[in-house]
Amino acid sequence: MASELQPDTREVLQEEPEYVMAVQGAMTVKGPVRTQALPRKGGATRTRAVDDTRAVQLLTADPRRARVTLMSLDQEMLVAFSEAACQAESSMTAWPKGVPFVCDATVDVYAQCAVESESTRVSVTTELWAEG
Repeated sequence: MASELQPDTREVLQEEPEYVMAVQGAMTVKGPVRTQALPRKGGATRTRAVDDTRAVQLLTADPRRARVTLMSLDQEMLVAFSEAACQAESSMTAWPKGVPFVCDATVDVYAQCAVESESTRVSVTTELWAEG
């Protein structure tokens, strides 16, 4: 008896069989619900220098991005998720150097050095969802 050496995609992803139910109104599920996170299929790394004069856009919004991890290597950094938030340091979040900043949102990401008259290098690591 020959065994199958190339499983299909549904088998690799361990997909559950599809059930079709006509539900009208509210539905309550009692008991555990099985969930499975999608695998990360791609990613990118880079290091960018930022100073205290203005915020630098590190990433644009990307619906395929699963996570981004930022880490300031030299000084404390300021992080924001919109250009409007970059207009005042009080609307940005301060983050200490050497501590990873993890963001699971698919938004724009801006960074600026928090120390006056200084600059810092910001390490940027992105992870992308698998497609399909």
